[in-house]
Amino acid sequence: MRLVALLALTALPCFAQAAEPAAAAPTQSVAPEHRGAPFTTTAKETTTLETIAAQADQMNGKVVRVDVTVSSVCKKKGCWMGIKSEKGTVARVTFKDYAFFMPLDCEGRKATLEGVVETKRLDAKERAHLAEDAGKKVEEIPEVELRVVATGVELAGR
Repeated sequence: MRLVALLALTALPCFAQAAEPAAAAPTQSVAPEHRGAPFTTTAKETTTLETIAAQADQMNGKVVRVDVTVSSVCKKKGCWMGIKSEKGTVARVTFKDYAFFMPLDCEGRKATLEGVVETKRLDAKERAHLAEDAGKKVEEIPEVELRVVATGVELAGR
């Protein structure tokens, strides 16, 4: 009888704990992730990728800040990324002085970047290299592409 009473008393706290509702796990929002140099432009407004593409000759060499979606990234080390606007305009981003890289899993994330606009004529060797990095056919890589040589990139939280 003592044994039954002892077992009942030791089990009681277990039943009491099981009856209490579990506390909800706190939701966490991940802060934006900044890579490269801090942004230097004082304008709070960003330029659209459509404006940059439409005025590529006039924008060549100008510093811009643009909001985009990461559409692709170098799968070997993150040394370039493809970007796309909400309207579907695309460009490639490289990083000034090869100073920083992007996470290999950043495709689909929103980003704000700052850098210098350039149009780049790609030779056959560079097109082949980019095709290999992207897992594409050489024919899918344009001969002339719009680029932004980024000094800083801020990836939105996941």
